[in-house]
Amino acid sequence: MQDFTTRRNFLKQAGFLAATSTIPISYPAVRSDSLIDQLGLQLYTVRNVLVEKPQETIQAIRNASYKQIELFDSQLLPQLHSVLKSLGIAINSTHFLSPLLTGNWELLEASGVRRPPLSYTLQAAIDQAAEYEVSYFIFPFLYPEERGGIDSYQALAEQLNQTGELCKEVGIRMGYHNHSFELQPMDGSSPMEVLLAETDPELVCFELDVFWVSVAGHDPAEYIRKYANRIELLHLKDKKANTPQTYRAITMPRESFQPVGSGVLNFTEILQAAQEANIKHVFIEQDASDDPLGDIKRSSDYLRSLE
Repeated sequence: MQDFTTRRNFLKQAGFLAATSTIPISYPAVRSDSLIDQLGLQLYTVRNVLVEKPQETIQAIRNASYKQIELFDSQLLPQLHSVLKSLGIAINSTHFLSPLLTGNWELLEASGVRRPPLSYTLQAAIDQAAEYEVSYFIFPFLYPEERGGIDSYQALAEQLNQTGELCKEVGIRMGYHNHSFELQPMDGSSPMEVLLAETDPELVCFELDVFWVSVAGHDPAEYIRKYANRIELLHLKDKKANTPQTYRAITMPRESFQPVGSGVLNFTEILQAAQEANIKHVFIEQDASDDPLGDIKRSSDYLRSLE
């Protein structure tokens, strides 16, 4: 789930650009076809330490050899784009505030966070992503109050298609990021199967989170192969042994989330399936960590050791 309070605090961090401006400039490495050579980080992983220690955090991301960043809120693009670009780190994907699509701002405001200015509409967010040359615009999360029966996911699929049309018009790609609740059996189907069936492949792709697929009781590599024609991005995070199967994403203990290579998921098989499926981007994400800067290095080092 997105931590919108952190987003608000981050946007107030007036010294961020000044703090990071002293980091020596470097330039992008020659591109490789390897997903791991172009490994990305979902910035949500370091959301808290980024506010507290911005320069140290950006330096740690560089030291861990991440080549891409995925933002957890598209509003961060103006603050981060130039800094990261000067360091040779691309922003190829961004999540956006889900109420921009659903209109359910009261759920955001109930968490104590004010909504963005009225001028920051869905179209404005899409146009901003295109302006900053972001390739993917990702719907991140459906609040528990928004989850209904199959018909509610059919309606969501139509909203995703409509948003995908808007994205296509400006040359970017609409995506949907899953948790475990979408894989809960429902009326002989599941919400994920409905979204896969009723979104237009020309307009909507999927960012598969392998942790949540596993938590829902599925094998991530098999799932990637089954829906290879719809999945274009992956979130890689590991799962602690004996983590129970659940469809309730908000109930997970912190220790369930592990650096890649420290849990029970088979990332050799997952990456093989990703290669076969022609996955475009992979991003490390760890929802909870007591040592986020250390964990992003551990994840990166482990994946590179597999190569």
